[in-house]
Amino acid sequence: MRGFQLPYQPMRPGLYTPDELLSGFDPLDPESFAETRDFQIFQSFVTDGRAATENFFAGMMQSLHDNSITQALRVLLAGRRCVAIMGAHQLHRDDPLYEQIAVLSRDFTRTGLLVASGGGPGAMEATHLGAALAGEPDAALPAALARLAEHPSLPGSLKDMIADDGACDLAAVTAAHGWYRPAIEIWRSLAKPGESLAVPTWHYGHEPTSPFATHIAKYFQNSIREDGLLAIATQGIVFAPGKAGTIQEIFQDATQNYYRTFKIFSPMVLLDKHFWTATHPVEPLMRSLFAPEDFAKLILITDSLDEARRFIESFEP
Repeated sequence: MRGFQLPYQPMRPGLYTPDELLSGFDPLDPESFAETRDFQIFQSFVTDGRAATENFFAGMMQSLHDNSITQALRVLLAGRRCVAIMGAHQLHRDDPLYEQIAVLSRDFTRTGLLVASGGGPGAMEATHLGAALAGEPDAALPAALARLAEHPSLPGSLKDMIADDGACDLAAVTAAHGWYRPAIEIWRSLAKPGESLAVPTWHYGHEPTSPFATHIAKYFQNSIREDGLLAIATQGIVFAPGKAGTIQEIFQDATQNYYRTFKIFSPMVLLDKHFWTATHPVEPLMRSLFAPEDFAKLILITDSLDEARRFIESFEP
């Protein structure tokens, strides 16, 4: 047992910031990713047995930490309208859908909505990039995309970056640094980035946390994070194309809406008609689940970013 030597504060006074989690990152030092607080917390989480730790002290500290994150979220969200964007974590930075999600997120942010995501790579990163550039000229987004496209895909080696005994693979650390570097350099160049909320988890700690989010509610327990992220998006959720994780989120959100778990039915937008009606046809089951009036008023299946934006923005919880 490590005793009280922890790389994180169990009872936090607020959410994380990118500068706190990524402190120690040096763009010129390929091994510096392993010096960041985010990496060191993930390393301790793995060493303690991840979410199924048998170390009762670590379990208690993680529980206190996650509870304090939830309390800090409540403070941040008081009086705010929050919309979430979900989608594939493997979406490449040079994919047209990545740019579309960034544009949608930028538009939401410019109208005063707080945009949230799971805080990882792919569609999640695009969400926070768009929000961060909301106060910049429109030309800033193509410039950022060109810079990010130099490292378009998340290196596959990151999944084995940390062994069960805590040993780290320096080749994977270096690969993570190369992928992270352009994003952090863009982030650090912004004088006043637009606000957004990332809700990531160390359960998927090998997926780097987006540096473009101004507020980061990072959890140890993924189950709390998954349910909580869907719960806070009372303004609605946009589901971009994704695989198993996104489909799980669709039906988890559908369950919350069906039972009015949080007293409202928040809008659901399925972006890309062919994907959600043919590739992964969730639409027929959704239509059979909900009352016709709920489906007609609160669920939209569309290819149009403008239609998706208007649908979400017009909702009054």
